[in-house]
Amino acid sequence: MADIHTTLVHFDLVYDEPVVLSEWVQRITANNPSAFTGPGTNTYIIGKERFAVVDPGPNDADHVAAIMKATGGKIDYVLATHAHEDHSPAALPLVEATGAKMIGFRCDAESEHLDKTFAPEQDIQDGDVIDAGDFQLRAIYTPGHLKQHVCYLLEQEKTLFAGDHIMQGATVVIIPPHGGTMWDYLDSLMKLKGQGINWLAPAHGHILSHADQVVQELYDHRMSRERRALEVLTAQKKGTIEELAPMVYPEVEGDLIKGTHFALWSHLQKLVHDGRATKHHEKHWIMGEEIWEIVET
Repeated sequence: MADIHTTLVHFDLVYDEPVVLSEWVQRITANNPSAFTGPGTNTYIIGKERFAVVDPGPNDADHVAAIMKATGGKIDYVLATHAHEDHSPAALPLVEATGAKMIGFRCDAESEHLDKTFAPEQDIQDGDVIDAGDFQLRAIYTPGHLKQHVCYLLEQEKTLFAGDHIMQGATVVIIPPHGGTMWDYLDSLMKLKGQGINWLAPAHGHILSHADQVVQELYDHRMSRERRALEVLTAQKKGTIEELAPMVYPEVEGDLIKGTHFALWSHLQKLVHDGRATKHHEKHWIMGEEIWEIVET
């Protein structure tokens, strides 16, 4: 994992209060800490006189009020990196209060796990530029955490609002039932290299510098886990995720164990995708009923 001492840029994480990060960017952290949100969801406010809001966060009255106070209601754009419940529900009350334009990926109608209130006026595409006049945000499509995930690059500072593509202090969960795949995630990570990114602004945790280094070390960490998953599956010949996960992630305990099941699921899917494993199951949407087997060579 990235060396926290060389990459972390410390600004206080304060609930429902703006923290100035640069001449262009403020951050307000929602008071929704958990095992999967870390210290809470970071909402980023970009601009000087008129504003764009990235990842407005949960529809919590105090959080929405803090965003409105920090911007004076002068919001032209509300963008979400993706439509999970900790990222996008505050978009609707902000749009209703300010008339701002809602931008992002429209969620699949059949998904039960995404925020159905997030209905963007503009369905974002890779490379789209949101021109706010004195600043520009460029969309970078980054599937992996789930299929419909996008990061936004502030061109003036080369600050990447990374959503759940990159987190500080933890690896993100890849969620196969939501269309997330490990092979997409790894491709999306490497897509960020060479973009000239100066700062990574994650939705959970602190700002990170040395972006290309962080990206490479995250990639290397994932590949190390894949090698471990392959070693375990080779030794065991077959098994369910519940059986295999403790051997792949022996150091993980408590509330984070569920996250290791999703992570291993995504690694095993990649092994199947690469022709190195197979699976059979009775009900594919239940992790515990999938039997994963090594492909003998």
